[in-house]
Amino acid sequence: MSRNFFACPRVTGAYTLVLAATWSGCGSGGSTQPSPETGGSGGTTAQGGSQSTTATSAQSSTSGGSGGSSSASTSGTSSSRASSTASSNASSTASSAGSTATAASGTSSGASSSSGGTAVGCKRGIAANTAPGAAFSPKIAWWYNWSLQEAGANTGIEFVPMMWGAKSLTDSLPAGAKYLLGFNEPNFHAQSNLTPLEAASDWSMLQSKAKAAQAGIVSPAMNFCGPASSCNGTDPYQYLTDFFTACTSCEVDYVAVHWYNCDLPSLKDYLEPGGSLAGFEQFGKPIWLTEFSCDTTASAAQQEAYMRAAIPYLEGNPKVFRYSWFSADPIPNAKLVNSDGSPTALGQVYMDLPQGCR
Repeated sequence: MSRNFFACPRVTGAYTLVLAATWSGCGSGGSTQPSPETGGSGGTTAQGGSQSTTATSAQSSTSGGSGGSSSASTSGTSSSRASSTASSNASSTASSAGSTATAASGTSSGASSSSGGTAVGCKRGIAANTAPGAAFSPKIAWWYNWSLQEAGANTGIEFVPMMWGAKSLTDSLPAGAKYLLGFNEPNFHAQSNLTPLEAASDWSMLQSKAKAAQAGIVSPAMNFCGPASSCNGTDPYQYLTDFFTACTSCEVDYVAVHWYNCDLPSLKDYLEPGGSLAGFEQFGKPIWLTEFSCDTTASAAQQEAYMRAAIPYLEGNPKVFRYSWFSADPIPNAKLVNSDGSPTALGQVYMDLPQGCR
């Protein structure tokens, strides 16, 4: 996610994918997703995902990117991208949590760097502004905060830095970084706000820093955006396609995506080919789902139900390399981490769900 976030539309029976206008997180059915982040090196401004709520709910986005000022915006409308039918059973069966396979780096779009795509470990992570405390280790393998620098005590949980936007390009990566997350929702004006051509032009600086650190390179984090006047393109699949076309020499090991629809069928449709959406597997690279949860309208019980449905699928899908639940103030009922770093009740559920590590 990015500092701001948007939640996806709620699903009852058939789901309608709505273009979100603010945050990152709602894949093809963007609704506002909240994501609070602290700024990268050199600042504490909230930079992060935009949140887009369902067509009938207000969108709030706290965006700021590195060096940017956070802002909140509300919008009562979001444009509909598509109306597709999916299984009305949100609890459809998922792959066994115990089955995991290491996803190999693809080469269909963009080159893959020699440093990325080979690490093994557990998939489960957290996207949060508050560092997860010692109680989360070792069940949580990694976390990030939409910044290049870790905030909080080092509890042995891997921190993954993010180069949030163009203003972060001159900043340094922390020592020991194994991966570098790319620009946060660049198709959102309220987020890192880069056209595919601009992102491709800036990528060489990000790439050189990652290669110097021998860190795996993760693509710009994508989500559906709306309305069109607030976006550098509304379709995340088309944005990445244009980015790779403009950046033939770019090295990208993984693809990062955000999703805030609150049901398993639409999550699968968002990632996999052959459904009503194009799916991010088309790019032939392991996927990082770096922001996901239900949107702001969901109760704590609904957040937990979706979590219990989604996690086994993500654990069992060999195309998903890592995933991180969105845990930030914009969606209080989704938070996993208390202000002191201890787990919330939902955080305990998240830790205790079965996982199979590679």
